[in-house]
Amino acid sequence: MRTGLIIPSLILSLLLVFPWAFAQSRAPSLEVFLEGGSSFSNSGSGTETIALPCPAPGCQPLSVRMTGSFPETIRPTGGARYRFTRLNALEASYSYSLYHFAAQPTGQSALAGYNRADLVSFNYVRYLSAKARVQPFITAGLGTNRFSGPSKAPAVVGGWVNADNGWQFAWNYGAGADLAFERHFALRLELRDYITGQPRIIPGNSHNLVPSVGVVFRFK
Repeated sequence: MRTGLIIPSLILSLLLVFPWAFAQSRAPSLEVFLEGGSSFSNSGSGTETIALPCPAPGCQPLSVRMTGSFPETIRPTGGARYRFTRLNALEASYSYSLYHFAAQPTGQSALAGYNRADLVSFNYVRYLSAKARVQPFITAGLGTNRFSGPSKAPAVVGGWVNADNGWQFAWNYGAGADLAFERHFALRLELRDYITGQPRIIPGNSHNLVPSVGVVFRFK
């Protein structure tokens, strides 16, 4: 996957296009931002054997295969970042992504269940420079995610999953850069890897790689 080259290439292009990018810029203390980016992810799968009541002796347990994945689509993110020094900041964010879940009993068609994943994250952000208009940073943080779907989804109606999987542990890390066009407005380029557990009935974790671009509004 070559998505790891996207953010560095965009930053280099901006530096070449805007020669004034190294002008001094004082960092305000509070920012709100809105970003959108592509979502690339690996998939998780597992098999669960469920013993159902049988009306006659000799009935065999039913094998049900559970699969889940993040589709390659747009992932919006919004949040706020507070700079308590020129190079250090704390961030709170919310992002939403589509999710494909299916429960497939042996000999039957796959039944859809969860169709979205909500993620709340709290990050520490370290700026590598705050004196220039181009301000690169690295970040890492913890959070929680939840898988959910409509109450009338076939897998929910069939009793294979609940409509809400509940909140579970997640974390993320990444890097990016702010390009400050003026004192209170900036363009943000970023690449993050969101690591979350699959729905509880599916073993393993999922890495959701998100290159994104967004706008930042800065306040005192």
